[in-house]
Amino acid sequence: MTTTALAAGSLITKSVHAWFAPVDRTDVLPVPFDPASMGRFNPGTPPSGWWSAGPVLGLKRIAASSIKPVLSGAPATVKSQVSSAVGEEVEFTLPSWTRIGLSLSSGAEVLNLFMPAGTGGATPSGGTAALVESLLPGSTATVLQLQVGSSVQAGDLLVVDVDYTGQAGFQGSGGAGTYVPAAPTTIDLHLVRRFSLNVARVLSINGTAATLAAPLPAGAPTTAMRLSRLAGFTDRTGGAFLPEWSALFVLDGVQGDRVLLHYPRLQPTGDATREVQETLAPGVHRWRPSAKLRALPITDANGNTPAVCFRTYLPAPMRQV
Repeated sequence: MTTTALAAGSLITKSVHAWFAPVDRTDVLPVPFDPASMGRFNPGTPPSGWWSAGPVLGLKRIAASSIKPVLSGAPATVKSQVSSAVGEEVEFTLPSWTRIGLSLSSGAEVLNLFMPAGTGGATPSGGTAALVESLLPGSTATVLQLQVGSSVQAGDLLVVDVDYTGQAGFQGSGGAGTYVPAAPTTIDLHLVRRFSLNVARVLSINGTAATLAAPLPAGAPTTAMRLSRLAGFTDRTGGAFLPEWSALFVLDGVQGDRVLLHYPRLQPTGDATREVQETLAPGVHRWRPSAKLRALPITDANGNTPAVCFRTYLPAPMRQV
């Protein structure tokens, strides 16, 4: 009995799903991704460290690489070609307003807005936290063990991170949210929590156990971490900190094939349109956050070659190649 391979065809997909992971800024190490062993991951359970941004719209890749001709002779003729620059930009519209959506579209720091303390003057980026609470032992990435009498309720938005004690460098658990060049003269105890990416929504409360709607990006809290309740998030134009992300754009074909676009390092370009407005009906508009990012190089271990993007094709079963 013989089996005939199916003819190759175009990739037909309904959406482009995106996952992002903050780059370890202390060592400039992207979150590991191997398309051979990890490329067929289930969208509901992505590899560790990757956060879903949902189906993005209008994905556009803008080549900044160039290949130049080498001329020789008289009259000059093309003898060969050389790669003279390597670069790429990527832009897209995010489906919804989320913490990661703000981070990608802002091109700057995003601050967590603490529930206000009710004292002190108004601050454009949010004031002092009303309350900070410690966690009990046994807390995990999805279930927080709260103190007896905790003010946390189902539906609350939380940030979980360490106190700031004056340390310089990148700040934040599970990914850098800001950079402190030198120890400030006045210590803000909540500085790390103010910029931290380690946020989650409380799904339910059972006794002193708070179940989260999604795992904390930094994993199980350490004994040094405490929580604060949040009202929302705000970004600000200005400052020198540039967020850095790894990205996976996944195009799933209806016949079982898959294309992955893996960018190990992306930073904002600074010239993006931060929101896209769409008219749904007269007087009714939809606003979505938009991002434009520049790919930065890594050195690929296979050949020690600099690269900014890896495009992978995983054929459907029995597809001709």
